[in-house]
Amino acid sequence: MTAGGPWQGAPLWVGVVLYQNSPRELERLCAALRLNRETPGAPAFQTVWWDNSPTEALRAELARLVPEDTYRFAGENLGFGAAHNRLMREAFASPATRAYVCLNPDGVPHPRCLVELVAEAERPGRTGLVEARLFPDEHPKPYVPLTHETPWCSGCMVLVTAALYREVGGFDERFFMYCEDVDLSWRARAAGFSIRVAPRALIHHYTVDRPLTPARERSVRRSAALLGAKYGDEAFLQARLAEYRALGGEPFAVPPVSRPGEALARIADFRHLYAFAESRW
Repeated sequence: MTAGGPWQGAPLWVGVVLYQNSPRELERLCAALRLNRETPGAPAFQTVWWDNSPTEALRAELARLVPEDTYRFAGENLGFGAAHNRLMREAFASPATRAYVCLNPDGVPHPRCLVELVAEAERPGRTGLVEARLFPDEHPKPYVPLTHETPWCSGCMVLVTAALYREVGGFDERFFMYCEDVDLSWRARAAGFSIRVAPRALIHHYTVDRPLTPARERSVRRSAALLGAKYGDEAFLQARLAEYRALGGEPFAVPPVSRPGEALARIADFRHLYAFAESRW
């Protein structure tokens, strides 16, 4: 946040959704957030941890690392979008809250990440979403060099403005995990909001030790199938369901194929498989 900027003094929420995370992962993220807080010109923010784990085992770990932060225990695995929705509802209940930042627990934001994320959100225009730039393993989806507009914003670390939340809402909770960020981005664009990358807001998505499990691959395909149904692409829906079944996925109730409005139909892009956008390289 720039000194004296329009968001100076406005509260900022950072929400982290947990599920059986390792102590090392929590230590990395807490250290990164501490550096963000200590950076000159940093926005004032509060971090709220929402735990979808089956037990409250992480409560003691967070009390040791960040005793000043707020911890919420769900008692069940609500999924990524549903958990963030509950935090956003609480955050935006106050009219003073200007923005909410979704942050993955396996992300490691650069010490200036929040400064740059908010600086991008302060640029003129009807800002809806601002995504931190993955680094060094950057997502290949494009963004416009001058305006930083992008087809969709990743939920790894994304700022959601109060204006967007109040007009468009949060995540569609039918997506348990994956594709909920694509869906929210498309709805934001259809409503006339600007969604952008903040090129100088760097975050390392620490996935080097994440196994590519059949369960994860099934979850990706199930969500992609739901996205195809929601945005009226029957062929995409059926192709993803076939992959899901081939991976041993259990049958589930597939919603009927919708007919989205003209604005949504124009924005939805299924031509590039799971990238949902053409590649920059």
